[in-house]
Amino acid sequence: MMIDVLLVDDDRDVLEAISARLTLAGLHVKTCSSYIEAIDFLAPHFPGCVVTDIRMPGKSGFDLISKAHAIDPELPVIAITGFAQTAIVVKAMREGAVTVLEKPCEMVTLLDAINDAGSKRKAVLKTRQNRSQRAAMRHSKGRPPAERTLSPQLVAYESELIRRALKRNKGNKVITANELGISKSQLYAKLKSFGLT
Repeated sequence: MMIDVLLVDDDRDVLEAISARLTLAGLHVKTCSSYIEAIDFLAPHFPGCVVTDIRMPGKSGFDLISKAHAIDPELPVIAITGFAQTAIVVKAMREGAVTVLEKPCEMVTLLDAINDAGSKRKAVLKTRQNRSQRAAMRHSKGRPPAERTLSPQLVAYESELIRRALKRNKGNKVITANELGISKSQLYAKLKSFGLT
């Protein structure tokens, strides 16, 4: 299984060294040297994991972990740091990191963490795809053939939008309906048709 890795570190030598080792291990690596560069690649459909240094100029690895978690709470982020004090580890985990490794970490340890995160990510994305396909099929029943050919992509997008809004609002349907600009009854109908109830 090819795993995508977004590798972020402000130290160019470290970035190139780790990237070369990960590429040799068969991973697809995208390197960035800052938070600003990295956020352009964060997306709910990112097919892999993020590996980020904690201490960087400007916005730190903590900020990147938090941003990744806001974009997709199930996007795995592995933090690496040369200063693995308890407070740093705890803060990284609170922001959403799945694990924190101390620099310099052994490549086998990093690869194990990436492979574990990548396997879990693959399962998450597969589950989402299956859920969206089921929702699209339910939604298209009874519609004219012309509408059926157009609706699955839009239905899948709307289903994911609602799912993420519900998660963000901790399942509160009133707040979610207000955020999405629809009535509660419309939200309940959509939840039922998408199988999100």
